[in-house]
Amino acid sequence: MTTKQESKVPDNWQGSEATWLVYESLVKHGKKPGVDFSYQPRNRGRRMDMDTSTDFVLPPDLALQVQEAYYEHPSGIETRGTDMIAKAQLAGIGITMILLNHSMLKQDPDWLVSEALQYRDHSME
Repeated sequence: MTTKQESKVPDNWQGSEATWLVYESLVKHGKKPGVDFSYQPRNRGRRMDMDTSTDFVLPPDLALQVQEAYYEHPSGIETRGTDMIAKAQLAGIGITMILLNHSMLKQDPDWLVSEALQYRDHSME
């Protein structure tokens, strides 16, 4: 993972730069929006407790959640905890949630998404 990739986020994109990188990479990997995956932009406000919504859903059993830059700040611990609960809840119904680290996405989104599509989670690295 050594390549830094630049990507211009479209003005009409309803999400962060990191979610755009994932969207763009999924398309590069041959996934069709609305067919092979869906994207659900998060509300700009605070997430609700026990929120099991994810950024990307790839039926039948894969979900991708972007860990934004604030995860790396100590105040992001509450959201990390909420995502761990959501990950466990989804696992209980047979869905694997892969967490995608913002910093890693900025370095090499195509590699990270490729790993996620193979159910490999590098979020704890």
